[in-house]
Amino acid sequence: MQEGPMKRIPKAAGPDATPPLLNQHPLRARRRPGPPGQDVVPRADQDLDDAHRVLELIEGGVLPRSGPPPLPVAVDALGKPRRRLTAEDEKALAERIQTWGDVDARNALVLANLGLVHLVANQMRRNGIRYEDLVQEGTLGLLRATETFEPHRNVRFSTYCVYWIRAKIQRYLQRLDRDDTPSIAGAEMETLVSGRRRRPRARSVSIDTPIDEEADRSVGDVLKDAGERPEDVALRFERARAVTEVLDRICAEIGDPRLRTIIEKRLLADEPETLATLGDRLNLSREGARLLENKVLKLARQRLYEFSQPA
Repeated sequence: MQEGPMKRIPKAAGPDATPPLLNQHPLRARRRPGPPGQDVVPRADQDLDDAHRVLELIEGGVLPRSGPPPLPVAVDALGKPRRRLTAEDEKALAERIQTWGDVDARNALVLANLGLVHLVANQMRRNGIRYEDLVQEGTLGLLRATETFEPHRNVRFSTYCVYWIRAKIQRYLQRLDRDDTPSIAGAEMETLVSGRRRRPRARSVSIDTPIDEEADRSVGDVLKDAGERPEDVALRFERARAVTEVLDRICAEIGDPRLRTIIEKRLLADEPETLATLGDRLNLSREGARLLENKVLKLARQRLYEFSQPA
């Protein structure tokens, strides 16, 4: 397979010459900042391409053969920095990532800022969404931030990466909202349709149908009567009759026509008037009508007690 012509790599003045500006570097040109939330994270094949490109740059004299400078901060066995990163540490790590495609520098930058992922994920938590999923999406945003961070702009990486973390989680939540809407509507429609399909299948059963082999009991014997029992109906009517009789007696005994109006228009009426309406009718305030009503109710309780006592 014939390969295309290799791009001309600029020669450096010497093996220890300073690499080109980051924004003009061949590795940097492939990683321009894009819309926040994009599903673009470093992949294994990208790391391999970076390694091949670094070798080309070393062979061309653009990068020193001595390799990248040491990490600016000590790391543990997992690659996490042993102390808090300073602005200079972040800048040095970002330069290693962009110039050398250094995985160790990227891991150190990511592990040092995972706490920000948990902070943003906790702020954006929702019911029904797993916290671990938010952390995973936020970590993808953090990885994306390591690819697009420009250290020469004098902005802290910890400030810059929060933008990508929040954007990635927000996009994930928006995607869930879009995915859930048709599924919920479809489930409700399926429930409605299935319910309508099942409804005509119900069989009519006679209340005389026996429910056991001996035919000792029928369906009608075990059905619960939804209506009131006759004794309950009689008791309710008796109470209503007693209240009406007592109020009629009070109307006959009281000489104040206002109390009689309250009894007739509020206590005995099928559609009781409001206190405000009664107040207007009696040329009283709402509070005045309420006081008269309380007086009538007090008399009614006394009469009902007398009515309930045996003769």
